[in-house]
Amino acid sequence: MKITINKPTEFEAIYLKVDAGVRYWDDAKVNGEYDTNCEDLESPAAEPTIPCAEYVGEQHRVLHGENWRWRPLIEIEAGKIVNWQQGITANIHYKVCDDFACEILDGNKEVITSYNGYVPKVMCPKENGYGDYIIMNIDENGFIQGWRKDLICRIIQEEEN
Repeated sequence: MKITINKPTEFEAIYLKVDAGVRYWDDAKVNGEYDTNCEDLESPAAEPTIPCAEYVGEQHRVLHGENWRWRPLIEIEAGKIVNWQQGITANIHYKVCDDFACEILDGNKEVITSYNGYVPKVMCPKENGYGDYIIMNIDENGFIQGWRKDLICRIIQEEEN
């Protein structure tokens, strides 16, 4: 006879690796200026200026901005984005529209668990994002203002349901 035993296992969660599909990049202010409207293909700067934006290649999508992803790596304990460019501030209000994924990593950056779905509350420390928005302010050192590390547990609970 085969049986399955699910035992709780403790892990040291160190990083939150975010992968978000941003609908409108110009819904963020970078150093006090609205970010680039990636849909303006005539502009030589038709790419986001915010740190952690990664080009994923021409996807032949309707919107040019969808060729980019926002991929911050957040140190959970301090709420610090480790791949943030020093000296840049940002006020983010990104509409993600069911295009949010993340991984919780250990100290070796090995995946403990992953999540795909609505934007979790931990990504909205400034105000309620209603599962569709990333809303936060980031200081010049990459720290997310109002970060609540305790909300990381909700990501795991969501994935289990």
